[in-house]
Amino acid sequence: MINDVMESMKVTANERMILDIVRRSKGLARSAITRQTNLTQQSVHRIVDRLLELEYLQLGDSVVQGRGQPSRAVNLAPNAFFSLGVSLNTDVMLVCLVNFNGKILVQENIPFAPVNRRETQTWLRALVVKWRQDYPFIEGRIIGLGFAMTGYFVKQKGHIRPPDPLLDWAGIDLEHELSHLLNMPVILLNNATTGAIGEAFHGAGLKYQTFGYLSFDFGFGGGIVIDGEPFFGAFGNAGEIGRIYTTDEIPKRPALAILLEMLASRGVHVPSVARLNDEFDSDWPVLAEWIQLTTPHLLRAINALRSVIDPSAIVLGGQIPKPLARMLLAALEQQGVKSPQDISVWPKMIVSELEDDSAVLGAALQPLRNMFFRK
Repeated sequence: MINDVMESMKVTANERMILDIVRRSKGLARSAITRQTNLTQQSVHRIVDRLLELEYLQLGDSVVQGRGQPSRAVNLAPNAFFSLGVSLNTDVMLVCLVNFNGKILVQENIPFAPVNRRETQTWLRALVVKWRQDYPFIEGRIIGLGFAMTGYFVKQKGHIRPPDPLLDWAGIDLEHELSHLLNMPVILLNNATTGAIGEAFHGAGLKYQTFGYLSFDFGFGGGIVIDGEPFFGAFGNAGEIGRIYTTDEIPKRPALAILLEMLASRGVHVPSVARLNDEFDSDWPVLAEWIQLTTPHLLRAINALRSVIDPSAIVLGGQIPKPLARMLLAALEQQGVKSPQDISVWPKMIVSELEDDSAVLGAALQPLRNMFFRK
């Protein structure tokens, strides 16, 4: 039944291209779409007309362009489809519902640490049932759920090896289990990659087509976007930048769990990474020590991305407080990271400015990407 419904929603490659152009441009005049394709004007008009008939697109106000007649703007129809996203970390799980425009309509944090898989899944299923009751207009229009979690993919399909606090989630085909539990298609993802997807749709990706995303969470990971598209690699582990460190170096990488340990040793008890944003104090003396310890290893991660994908930008994101991320960038600048021997172009260094959690946003966007937008 699910497969039949999904099949009926499919679009062609050219329709995907048009939908993606409209998504990126936001209010593009209908007459201007052709210039961004390799299609004839007649073909574009025919595709747009079909997408309007299907109510995937809608017409907006007239847009004046030069001396010609005004042309109606074309936008995604926000209530055409919806998607769910989950971002599971060691101490918190965030769930959101997005519309076809990728706007978060509602989101909720789990009220307990999601370390017990069954308990967490029961809460998630109840939440989805509640949202379907509270928002009846989404019924029949939810195309799937993106489930992102910290960790790395192992050989078996649908399996992720998470950090130790989430070991109850290891050794299970989570895609199959969650799809059966929720009765909808589920895509399993690494949450550093979904952080990059969120940036690609609504953040740095609107300006920079190729960028690296560094995710500061309980651990330290990354995601990659190349020519506007997230790159997953053969096994889903592309961007797992933490692998560049030796066993001796792991305690020095810029992971927020290490910062919490250092704070606790000085009598500052922040109960979880998730609470770090709320309790962050830029005057904590231990911050300078953590930054000094981790900056050389952060630089190595940056240079690894520069060497492999040659990005136009690198985004600092994840659960790191934005003031702390800016302090890291200032430390890099002060230490003179640009060697005189290195004459290559340095990427723009950016602290993520997304207000919403980019990992859960990216997780929710991935089913939409798979179904409707250019891959």
